Amino acid sequence: MSTSVIVAIDGASASISALRHAKRFAEARKLRLRAVSVWSTVNTSTPFLPAGLPTEDATGLLAEVSREVFGDDLPDWYEQKAVKGSTVRALLRASRTAALLVLGSRGLGGFTGLLLGSVSAQCAAHANCPVMIIHEQNDAASLPADAPIVVGDDGSAGSNAALEWALQAAETFVAPVQIVRSWTIDRLPLRYEELGFNPSSEDVNTRVLHDLVTDTQNRIERHPTVRVTREAVMAHPVAELISRSQHARLLVVGSRGRGGFARLRLGSVGAESASYSHCPVVVVPPRANQNPNR
Repeated sequence: MSTSVIVAIDGASASISALRHAKRFAEARKLRLRAVSVWSTVNTSTPFLPAGLPTEDATGLLAEVSREVFGDDLPDWYEQKAVKGSTVRALLRASRTAALLVLGSRGLGGFTGLLLGSVSAQCAAHANCPVMIIHEQNDAASLPADAPIVVGDDGSAGSNAALEWALQAAETFVAPVQIVRSWTIDRLPLRYEELGFNPSSEDVNTRVLHDLVTDTQNRIERHPTVRVTREAVMAHPVAELISRSQHARLLVVGSRGRGGFARLRLGSVGAESASYSHCPVVVVPPRANQNPNR
């Protein structure tokens, strides 16, 4: 059973935001929270550090960030752990039994022009559990009470898992869910040919919305307390989701949808959404460690 939330602490300013969001999630779900700082002598800023000091730095960093978020009294459901080794390997290992992995968007090792760092991207692509990616400016406290959870849906297994996760989160936080399926005129599904050689945008939008309702109805009915809206829009999926993220509590996407190459575990929609979203993004793999409410 997935009983813990894992949050990575790496010294970047986004780490404090990540811990704050992880705290809110763990408290709401009544889960344990573990802050992890991964160190190695290879990743230290100078090659001349004496043996043992990286461990002390990692432990001190955890203590500093924890104090910033919790104050001096740490709850008994919170723990801190400094781990030696590869950051990505340690976090992917932790994801095997976690309900959620929370990361800052870019850590100390990234290039300043890359909005989604290599650690965040690899974890989002390969983790066994959902991955929440936080930007420094993401402030959950400033959201209105009715801020929705926005889900990008394309009918794939990944988006099905994303919708299930979003509906469970909506039950916990008493939040509405917006399900969005976008389309573009140059990438119409083959089955829409029956609408005519040059179908109108209204005809296509009606059919896309009909398919969205059909695809999601059974899943939504299993969460009767959640307020759900479904919309079909003619727009590029990334642009539409990023626009909606300005007023969203969370943006939830599958790790890979119908587009892209089979070997690319993190699709372009997930990667670009995680990079440019105005709110935290949750990337859900098709077979995630679900059942986080229990």
